Amino acid sequence: MDLGHLNPSQRLAVTTTEGPLLVLAGAGSGKTRVITHRVVYLLEQGVPADRIVALSFTNKAAGEMRARLGKMVGPKIAGALVLSTFHSLGVRILRSDPEPFGMPGSRFSILDQGDVYGVVRGLLREHGHHVGGDRRFDLGAIVQRISLWKNNFIDPESVQSEVVDEYDVVAASIYEPYFDRLGSLGAVDFDDLVCLVARVLTQDEVTRDRWQQRFDYVMVDEYQDTNSAQLQLLRGIVRLPNQNLCVVGDDDQAIYGWRGADVRNILAFGEHFEGAKEVKLQENYRSRGPILEAANSVVRNNKDRHEKELIVTRHGGDPVNVVVAADGNAEAMWIGKKIRRMVVDQTIDPCEVAVLYRSALQAKLIEEELQTHGVAYRVLGGQSMYDKKEVKDAQAYLKAIVVPRDELAVRRALETPPRGVGRKTMDILSSYAKANHIPLIEAVHRLDSIPDLPGRSVEGLASFSRIIRRAQVRAREAGASVALREVLDDIKLRDHIRHDVGSAKATEFRWQSIQWLLGSIQRYEERVAAKGPDARPHWPEYLGTLSLDGAANSPEPEEAAPVGKVTLATLHSSKGLEWDHVFIIGVEEGTMPHRRVEAPRASDAIAGDLDEERRLFYVGITRAREQLWLTRGAGRIDRGREIERVPSRFLEELPDTVHHYDINKEEELSSQDIGDIAGEFLSSIAAPSDS
Repeated sequence: MDLGHLNPSQRLAVTTTEGPLLVLAGAGSGKTRVITHRVVYLLEQGVPADRIVALSFTNKAAGEMRARLGKMVGPKIAGALVLSTFHSLGVRILRSDPEPFGMPGSRFSILDQGDVYGVVRGLLREHGHHVGGDRRFDLGAIVQRISLWKNNFIDPESVQSEVVDEYDVVAASIYEPYFDRLGSLGAVDFDDLVCLVARVLTQDEVTRDRWQQRFDYVMVDEYQDTNSAQLQLLRGIVRLPNQNLCVVGDDDQAIYGWRGADVRNILAFGEHFEGAKEVKLQENYRSRGPILEAANSVVRNNKDRHEKELIVTRHGGDPVNVVVAADGNAEAMWIGKKIRRMVVDQTIDPCEVAVLYRSALQAKLIEEELQTHGVAYRVLGGQSMYDKKEVKDAQAYLKAIVVPRDELAVRRALETPPRGVGRKTMDILSSYAKANHIPLIEAVHRLDSIPDLPGRSVEGLASFSRIIRRAQVRAREAGASVALREVLDDIKLRDHIRHDVGSAKATEFRWQSIQWLLGSIQRYEERVAAKGPDARPHWPEYLGTLSLDGAANSPEPEEAAPVGKVTLATLHSSKGLEWDHVFIIGVEEGTMPHRRVEAPRASDAIAGDLDEERRLFYVGITRAREQLWLTRGAGRIDRGREIERVPSRFLEELPDTVHHYDINKEEELSSQDIGDIAGEFLSSIAAPSDS
């Protein structure tokens, strides 16, 4: 492999293979190229492909890495590499070696976020806490606390020492019951895939030694986003004494502290892995000089960081513009007109334009303006395909057919469409199942033996039992995709969706998601069939993959190639992306940085961090390649009255080369310019000419 096209720092990062290595990769510095070349370099040194691990944070990123490497070394070798997320690696370890981790076997279920919310909601109700439409406590805040405690290895016996506020009290009261409920369901949640593995690898020397012998070289992308459990997992699989671990990241782009990421992991890498070397990738190949000057000027105000600076390789370019509008409406109108001129008059490709914001609520006015001007757009940071209600409903029926012991799936399927099966009926079924040591679905099949079932629910349960039994027979005959398709027709799910959404167009849009799921199931069955006549689908593994993809918030299929669309995205969703022309809106105190930095909510599990807000602003700035506009409103309309807004403190940190202007003053100047142009035109008419 020719390394001549890499710069000296990149070559050093690729060829330094032994011992722990920290690669500080600034924005736009070519870190993906370094990671792929490093993998190929190891292969050329004779390292077997299956002894190399490269971890990322989304299945999408892992897939893109595998595709790149497939072009470089061929799909067969790339397929042997362990390219995955932390959570996918955890699944691999748990399924191949379940006993040391206390798993009942390899066929466990993985709860997605919706399932976790359902379990927690039920436990809160059982323990007398108010949830629902008039709930006293925010469900997400309770779930977040449970997640943070698990990732910090706080067990149920020690959780009381973490109690500070009333939310902690509520979360602590169901913490142990939550563990018990997962055990009774034979399931793990998304956090367990890392926390459980990390805990056992830390405590069990025999298991740790076995897994450290499994891999020779480990790499991690976006290392600044790791939490304490992921750090412990790495320590558990990196072989001693050589510790061939290479982590690539940028502490200046650490923006996920609110969900448990710990920037100290990258700041103290040398303390965690003794003898670590450090390589800095500082040459930026993305942005023009004025944009990088603004980025460097802002982020250097964070004191607790690795000392580094983005180096310009693309000189020249327009100055960064700070634009002041009278209010939010004026800001949105100006941006709408500006983008229309760009894509219509200047024929700029809309997919090279992005509007970024701190909060998703800010997008509404921009959307309205783009609609007014007929400019197509897409919105990033929305709901995952796998988390949509209709997809989860269809998945519940699939699970009831192929893994019928999944109690949560059976409960959900029973509720969609409504069959008159209420809470009283479910309590009776659950009690019967527990007393007879059978799964919930078996209790449904035995409904004739269960006394005291409400009369109106019996017919619905009998119908459900017939549907599932018939579908299980069809799945054995023709495959699960065929069986599920027939079930969804039988229960008239499409009509049920139409009743919920109220329009044929919206129904069709949602039904496309169902069709996508059915296609995914069919493709999985075809891959299994290609392995030979004796091969059988391993449904827990397939369904676990869907759960992992959902947790990673995979984009809609139609968003994969946003041809001809302007992008609207939160600053968090923009990370890893880039555009020629970028607008960052609402650069005001209380928005950027967020007001929770100064005034956290009672439900916040983690307090706001000013340094992280500055890093988030830095990430937004470095998304721009050619042009950058930072906009703010002098006022905002809030509940019918105008409130003065203060410019963000981050604007004061920008260099003097930034161009500031006010939209209203600009319009006045434009009027004068028009008068001057008119005068020149009249003078030219009065002068002699050849025409």
